[in-house]
Amino acid sequence: MGTAVERIAVENGAVSGVITQAGSFGAPIVVSDAGIQPTVLKLVGEGHFDKGYVNYVKGLLPSWALVGIRYFLSRPVFQYPVNIAFSDDSYWDTERFLRIKAGELPDEAIVFVVVPSLYDPGLAPEGKQCALAATLCSPDPEASDAEVWWNKLDEMVDTLWPDLRPHVEREERYSAAQVSSLTRDHVLPGQGGECIGLAQIVGQCGRHKPSARAPILGLYYVGCDAGGYGCGTHQAVDSGAAVARLVLGDHRARQAAF
Repeated sequence: MGTAVERIAVENGAVSGVITQAGSFGAPIVVSDAGIQPTVLKLVGEGHFDKGYVNYVKGLLPSWALVGIRYFLSRPVFQYPVNIAFSDDSYWDTERFLRIKAGELPDEAIVFVVVPSLYDPGLAPEGKQCALAATLCSPDPEASDAEVWWNKLDEMVDTLWPDLRPHVEREERYSAAQVSSLTRDHVLPGQGGECIGLAQIVGQCGRHKPSARAPILGLYYVGCDAGGYGCGTHQAVDSGAAVARLVLGDHRARQAAF
């Protein structure tokens, strides 16, 4: 349809369709990839859910976010498609996150670099590369420290790959704010720019992961928040396949019942 969903319509405890700028579309099943918190708190609305479920959804913690730089290179610099650099001082735990949140920048930052054209040469012009570099940051799209992290990432990349800088033709930078504006509405303080949906922590993963079935008939969640296992893209794809089977099974069961 080429337009974003503004609301998910609910009638008598069941979904009845979606409302968009292009009009309303009726449907007995809605599968939302907007994230469980934006779906419940914004697209559907708290009033359609039990208060206990709303409190559960509000209490779910987001994953870390990524602040990144895309380096467009005049020639190949990287040999491997995935490059991860870390040390005993660069991984994040709660204590380090709180120090960083208070403005204490670490001496070293963990660095991820993915080079898509080393998977598929057609993803970059012949003889060139695009390196997607990133490091961890707060998922809060309203955080004001993106520039600090971009500078730290630049510093780390120059240290780890000193041959890169002379071949940089241009850069594109992004932060949690850009990620939120494209993928996940900011509906709770500190949430919106997370890179893999909900945090994969005790109580939120494995069998404790939120159910892909919402407590509203015909409403399902898909993506990194529910229905899948793994991390990142793998988790989202696994969710897509698993939720498709779930929706089809439920639909066939309802048809058989009537």
